[in-house]
Amino acid sequence: MLSAIHRRVVPSAVLLSLLVAFVVAAPAGAITYGTIEFGHAYVGAIIVDLTGIIPNLGILEWCSGTLVSARVFLTAGHCIDPLIRLQVPKDKVWVSFAVNIWQDQSSWRSVSGWELHPDYNWGPTSDPHDIGAIVLAKRVRDIAPAKIAPVGYLDGLQSADKLKTATFINVGYGSNESFQVDGWRKISYSSFQSLHDAWLYMSQNIHSDGGGTCFGDSGGPTFYHDGTTEWIVATVSWGDAMCVATNINYRADLQVGQDFVYGMIASAS
Repeated sequence: MLSAIHRRVVPSAVLLSLLVAFVVAAPAGAITYGTIEFGHAYVGAIIVDLTGIIPNLGILEWCSGTLVSARVFLTAGHCIDPLIRLQVPKDKVWVSFAVNIWQDQSSWRSVSGWELHPDYNWGPTSDPHDIGAIVLAKRVRDIAPAKIAPVGYLDGLQSADKLKTATFINVGYGSNESFQVDGWRKISYSSFQSLHDAWLYMSQNIHSDGGGTCFGDSGGPTFYHDGTTEWIVATVSWGDAMCVATNINYRADLQVGQDFVYGMIASAS
């Protein structure tokens, strides 16, 4: 199966750049230097059928994300933006929480729509509000939602001098370090590099015992476990082009993002 080239963000200023990015860029799809993950049942994949929308593309793994309420699936803004620009019909988009999305197509869940943060405007050096959400058509009753870190959570860890030794957990369905796509949910671990107003920088250098994310992992969660609770602290956004050095994810503990997410949850309840 092909997989959408997300995580290294697809430019969205014009539709042409979207088409070029989809068709020409490197093959994409799982977590780098990771292993198959049978846990984290609330992490899922977005599946999109582009038949008749982009030539020579059919059904593919588009992005990753996390169930944060019975009907709301948190993902990246740059995963939602192309769906809007390409006018993809809602019946051509699904979410699956299967361990392997291609082996269990009965797990594909219908969606009723999606929303992009109203201030989304890609610009990796600032705050692009790279956050979006898909609303599922039916409530998920067999999976408990993940927990989003409180506002300012990462700042608190930094003030307590806990970030520099922190290990972060990545879960997603994207391409691996060889740009191979297999449909499995996978897990890897990254170490801390730096914290910015909108970004969490992490190392995914295998030579330093790191792993990370790649194309198709966009929108998937970065977790931090405090010994009691596992929190979503960021969502996969961008990084180096070869997926071997730096994993740069959009913070989930920002007030502006949480206002959007909890607004979506309230409207979908």
